[in-house]
This record gives sequence, C-alpha cells and structure tokens, in this order.
Amino acid sequence: MKLHLDKSDPAHRIRSCIRKESGFEVRVGDRSFTTSLIVTPGELVSWDVDHPSRLCKEDFEKIAALGAEVVILGTGTRQEFPDPAIYLPLIESGIGLEVMDTPAACRTYSILLSDERNIVAALIL
Repeated sequence: MKLHLDKSDPAHRIRSCIRKESGFEVRVGDRSFTTSLIVTPGELVSWDVDHPSRLCKEDFEKIAALGAEVVILGTGTRQEFPDPAIYLPLIESGIGLEVMDTPAACRTYSILLSDERNIVAALIL
C-alpha cells in the first residue's frame, strides 16, 4: 500500500477573504490580516502597498527574490494591471504574473497551493 502525506491543510492556506467597509480581511491559517501582505507556502510577509498605483519596481524585486514559479497579484476591489516596466524583475526571472481582484487572488492561491505549486500571492488589502 502506498501512503501519501496529506498536505490539504497547510499553515499558510488562505481560508477567507471578506470585503469590509474599510477594505478586506484575509484569514491565513488561524490569523487575520487587514493590511496588505505577501503569502507563500512557507512564510507571510507584511507589505506596505495600499493601492495598485503605488506599486514600484522594488516591490517586484522583493517578490522575485522569493523564487516562485508564478505570482498572483490581488489588486483590491477590482483588477488593475501594473505598468510592465515595474514588474520587469519577474519577467527577467522567468516568473509568471497573474493579476486579478483580491478575492479572486485568494481563491486562486488556495487552489494552486492544494496542487503543491510554488506560488506567491501578493495581496493588496
């Protein structure tokens, strides 16, 4: 009989993304967040970005350094594509970028995490 490790409930699984009057509340594992954050299968990183218009090249350099195969960017209440010049660090590193609203990014991250993909969710709350 073959046994497999059950990874269906990792510590950094996004459990919910709730829209509130003041923004979003995201639950990761048993913790709640109301400010932007970067979520990986192995760590949570606070992120100072509060609106897609404030994204800069340095943000994407920080994200590229995490070494994911794909980055899911949640841009708040609606999908807003950043200028390609600022996410050049991802392109140069061969890292894919998917842009969507934050609730969709949370759902997509959870699905890809269950497939054991090396992913990063950068969530603007």
